Amino acid sequence: MSVCDKTTRLIAAAMGRDLEPDEARFLKEHAAGCAACREHLAAAGTVTGMLKGLVPATADTPLGFGDRLRDRLMDRSGRRNWYGYLPTIRFRPMELGLLAGLLLCALATVGFFYFNEEHPQPLMLTSKEVSTETPLSIDLEYLAVRPIGEVAVTIELDEGVKFHSDYAEVAAARSHTWTGKFAEGMNSIPFMVTVEKPGTWQIRTRADFDGWRHEHLITLTSTGKMVTMAQYQLPKHRI
Repeated sequence: MSVCDKTTRLIAAAMGRDLEPDEARFLKEHAAGCAACREHLAAAGTVTGMLKGLVPATADTPLGFGDRLRDRLMDRSGRRNWYGYLPTIRFRPMELGLLAGLLLCALATVGFFYFNEEHPQPLMLTSKEVSTETPLSIDLEYLAVRPIGEVAVTIELDEGVKFHSDYAEVAAARSHTWTGKFAEGMNSIPFMVTVEKPGTWQIRTRADFDGWRHEHLITLTSTGKMVTMAQYQLPKHRI
């Protein structure tokens, strides 16, 4: 395994777990001296950053704020519901700490299953390096549990990427939609692109079937002579 291959595996692993100190040190030192791996690391950071927007922001309110607000509103209205006359339960610090601990454990359990079952991390499918003089062949793979009569797969390119096709209208387009049928089992949608200039570019794809949206993110890092391609399968979600 080459040093760059090891770096690619560590970048993929870092998206799902905390690296060991020696792994993190190796990744940092190698990326500092390797432009391709540095660009790959930056692209992986972009993918990880996408998921952060899925988690809603929360804000804590002062302790007892809800009770005080409810009492103030009821005093203003001159009315109290029946439960407003119930005695207020007050906890001692030790009891309050125990209750908070139990609540945090419950939230952690719910969060574990929510984010691991409903929102898994992006999965790296392939990674390879080719010359910019050769068109890059990419396969999108979709698993269908039953035959599907009509599927639309949309492919969108960044400005630095171009479709490689004998058809002028396809080669000039920034996006292309393939339509067809899926057989039961694994289905492959191939296409080819060329990278027109150095930099890090993205290809985004989506396919809707069986009530789910299936998405891929492909990063292309070009040094001008070589292109490093990394293909990720993003978490699917209901539509």
